[in-house]
Amino acid sequence: MYWGDIHVHTAYSLDAYSFGTLNSPAEAYQFARGGEIRMADGRVVQLDRPLDFTAVTDHAEWFDMLYLCTDPGMADHPDCANLRDNASPTNGLDLFRQYVVPSITYADPQVIGPCIENEATCRKAYVAQWKRVQQQANEANDPCSFTSFIGYEWSATRNFRHTHRNVIFSGENVPEEAFDYIRYPKLGQLFSLLDQHCKPEDGCDVITIPHNTNMGDGTTFDVEQEPERQLALRTRFERLVEIHQEKGSSECLSPLGATDESDCNFEVRLTHLSRPARQESYNSAEWEHMRSTYVRGLLMQGLAAYKRSGEGARNPLQLGIVSSSDGHSATPGFVEESAWHGPVFGLGSLDLAMSRRDWNPGGLVAIRAEENTRESLFAATKRREVYGTSGPRIGLNFEANPSSLTCEQGGQSAAVHMGGDFLDGSPHFRITVTSDRVPIQAIEVIKGTLEDGIFKETVTTLWQGASAAQCIVWEDPGFERGEPAFWYVRVKETETLRWSAHHCRAENRCDDFPGADATLQERAWSSPIWYLPVSN
Repeated sequence: MYWGDIHVHTAYSLDAYSFGTLNSPAEAYQFARGGEIRMADGRVVQLDRPLDFTAVTDHAEWFDMLYLCTDPGMADHPDCANLRDNASPTNGLDLFRQYVVPSITYADPQVIGPCIENEATCRKAYVAQWKRVQQQANEANDPCSFTSFIGYEWSATRNFRHTHRNVIFSGENVPEEAFDYIRYPKLGQLFSLLDQHCKPEDGCDVITIPHNTNMGDGTTFDVEQEPERQLALRTRFERLVEIHQEKGSSECLSPLGATDESDCNFEVRLTHLSRPARQESYNSAEWEHMRSTYVRGLLMQGLAAYKRSGEGARNPLQLGIVSSSDGHSATPGFVEESAWHGPVFGLGSLDLAMSRRDWNPGGLVAIRAEENTRESLFAATKRREVYGTSGPRIGLNFEANPSSLTCEQGGQSAAVHMGGDFLDGSPHFRITVTSDRVPIQAIEVIKGTLEDGIFKETVTTLWQGASAAQCIVWEDPGFERGEPAFWYVRVKETETLRWSAHHCRAENRCDDFPGADATLQERAWSSPIWYLPVSN
């Protein structure tokens, strides 16, 4: 089992730099390995448990501007001077509005700053920055000790709807260009370009990971209308989905007006057009559309797509589950509730931090692989043998077999690994869990089915109590042959203080910030196991 963070931003991302992050990808990799780093508010921080792997995923849309404005060019363009002079937690929001908003959130993405009417120079800068990203990742990679993946983020935010993808490559052979949203604003373009320029026979492989589906207002998963070629490319590249990060959990959303929201009430950061919202901001149709692209809704859509695929028998949303931080301080894995002082967008004081108190530290991803190398870890992500947590390092394995399993040491091995699927037989499951620093409180199985065209989801609590370790064997009593289904495991810890409570208590100011003095149940989510019958 290897632990990491595959969604991290540094000074090479305009939104991070604007708020005072000055640390490079190289420094982020050093932090992941246990080194110290100085944050934008002046604090020096360090992980108490280094990571095994990291992917820095800076926003490719601004590679050119930041190369020209910050290092090594130091262009004297007025927008560069403005950026350098005012980058800080205090002035970051003004810079965000000046440069980030027009470049990626308008109906049509905009070229900004020194790149307006300067295409040739910015093209060179763009390529040079991408080469620096590659170089720093390759220099940090230390096989069997620490793995650093080359990656970037495609940051589609049309009309303020987040439909971002992290793009992560298997090794050092990558395209000459990082295909960004400003130049290639359609998801189909991203898939097609990756298909053309990253071929396994040339030693290049890649995955794309959607995140913040809680901020997408139900967009970018139109598998009902996508052409066959795009469905095939989606199936190839889109192997994982990020269920949790600093801008909220994307597991599920309760039905509109539900009286019991306990199933889907973990770190919900509800937005409408990426702005804080309440349920009243949506009509019923909008709400159901929004729910459909949370992770559970996506898995349900995948079952329907599989049913429609006929002889092709393909599920374009057969997604493994990961978590990461999305931290913008060049601090991968910095997710301890007691240590985190809020996102980079709220650093500098308790008042600023509490203005973002609906954010959270984000999570970690665990990969079940043979060794800590790019080849082994990437292969495990492709087969979806991964899971995510909200921060703690909870041990989790979820397996299936067509015949019974036991928890005895040396017992029968399972035929289907976490993230896999089976085509026939009756599934028997084995769930193995070990706690991190806090006892486990509950183990649940979430099941989704499509029966007679109707989506059904159930949550079954298999165990409750307080324990350091549990092994459970379970056979689904509601299993029906011939109907596609998925199952994933959710593990909850006993309650602990949320980050906002740690810090408002430290300054004796919790009364000033309603809702800040709160507890939470940290958790882990396994990748699903699917039943995809041969005759669909």
